[in-house]
Amino acid sequence: MQTVASPAIQRSPKAEQVLDAAATVFLEQGFGAASMDAVAQAAGVSKATVYAHFAGKDALFAAIVERACLRYAEILGSPDMGEADVAAVLRSVGSNFLGLLLRPQTLAIFRVVVAETPRFPSLGRVFFESGPRRVLERVEGFIRAAAERGQLRVTDPHRAAEHFLGLLKGELHMKMVLGLTEEVSPREFDATVDAAVSTFLRAYAPGTEA
Repeated sequence: MQTVASPAIQRSPKAEQVLDAAATVFLEQGFGAASMDAVAQAAGVSKATVYAHFAGKDALFAAIVERACLRYAEILGSPDMGEADVAAVLRSVGSNFLGLLLRPQTLAIFRVVVAETPRFPSLGRVFFESGPRRVLERVEGFIRAAAERGQLRVTDPHRAAEHFLGLLKGELHMKMVLGLTEEVSPREFDATVDAAVSTFLRAYAPGTEA
């Protein structure tokens, strides 16, 4: 499988055009039924142009997931985060992460992965490496740095990052995935983020018992 590129990668307008078309084709037809011919047709380019930018469907799907995570990744990489209050940073990170999860395109991509992975095992791997793993690593890096500054009491930053992201997903994300809820009120959104941050800090604030 092709190595997943950095989420900070700069693509040409033509490559972005192909990605826009590929996202539409994958979400409408499913990963298995979609073809590079269909992507080329939807993008209004030749199949050779598609292959000039992406080696195959795996690479295309990885790039779509990367792009969906790009804004969040940039926020987590902000250089002033190390100087900010931990609770404020966690609230910002949590708000952006939950917002990313609940975006219609993110939900649609997740549904495609769940539906198609039993037939195409590599799809689940591509999705995990391109999206969830990258997000987890960035949150883990922030938590580790905060612990080194004495702002958090953490012995396992990776597990702590899993805990924080898990608190954010919860029932709200599941309801959205299943179509049981179509719209989330700002009040419910903020309450979910605030609860995740406060619960995390109660577990990992300095002075808490291990």
